[in-house]
Amino acid sequence: MPTLQPPSLLNMGAPGSGKTTAIASFLKNLIETFVVTTEPGGIESLLDEVSRKGYDINLLHWSYIPPSSPGWKALREAGNLANVMSYKDLSDLKMGVSKSEMKQLGKFFDACENFHDDRTGKDFGPIEKLGPERAVCLDSLSGLNHICLQNTVGFKPGPHQGEWGIAMGLEENILLKWSADLMSYFVCNCHLDRVPDEITGTSRIVPAALGSKLGPRIPRFFGEAVLSTRGKDRFTWRTMDTGADLKNRILPVGQELEPDFTPLVVAYRKRVELAKSAA
Repeated sequence: MPTLQPPSLLNMGAPGSGKTTAIASFLKNLIETFVVTTEPGGIESLLDEVSRKGYDINLLHWSYIPPSSPGWKALREAGNLANVMSYKDLSDLKMGVSKSEMKQLGKFFDACENFHDDRTGKDFGPIEKLGPERAVCLDSLSGLNHICLQNTVGFKPGPHQGEWGIAMGLEENILLKWSADLMSYFVCNCHLDRVPDEITGTSRIVPAALGSKLGPRIPRFFGEAVLSTRGKDRFTWRTMDTGADLKNRILPVGQELEPDFTPLVVAYRKRVELAKSAA
């Protein structure tokens, strides 16, 4: 019998809304968790949560791949170009600034093809082979936005529309690969963007992706799409919000849900047992 694909969840929220700390709830369910983190400080907040809850640190693995940081030479070059060229001339540049130095996308693919744990130094092989009792988390999409754009234009001050389109297509294909081929739980954390809704004439909250056209398409890759919020004394998840594109298959409809992956784990294990009994 083919292995059932575990659930996936898109976690949207403002900075400081508990997206990263929620990942630790996988450890409570003894789900070995692999995090590709692109955000400075992301692992620190996750480690703090693991310590607070007393979870087993041996179940947590991470690989830190931030966007490229510009060197002073690249910043000087970009500044000089912006000083002497018009926006049109900058957009028409055939090559990006320091484009040849953009190595982070290659490192991202290295982590996908053979996940290297920064904590232990161990290699775990391709992420799509990790299996159903494990979770793979991208924390966050915002870092991948920068990595894909930098790979396309380097530190070019004014990318033109075609270059944005190339970077957007690359990012969309990466998300398609992860959502289609991973045989583990898949979580993608992302920040928020607001785009106009041409049908209603209002605006909607969508994932902050490369360009306004890609953000609204991202939730279709996931079974669950939640909005993380921060109250006075706790974090919560929403699966219902009139201003955001959310969805749920396992999680209940609500606005004060506990930010916990346990319901997804329980539902998946029930599905597996049902499929086994039917077979």
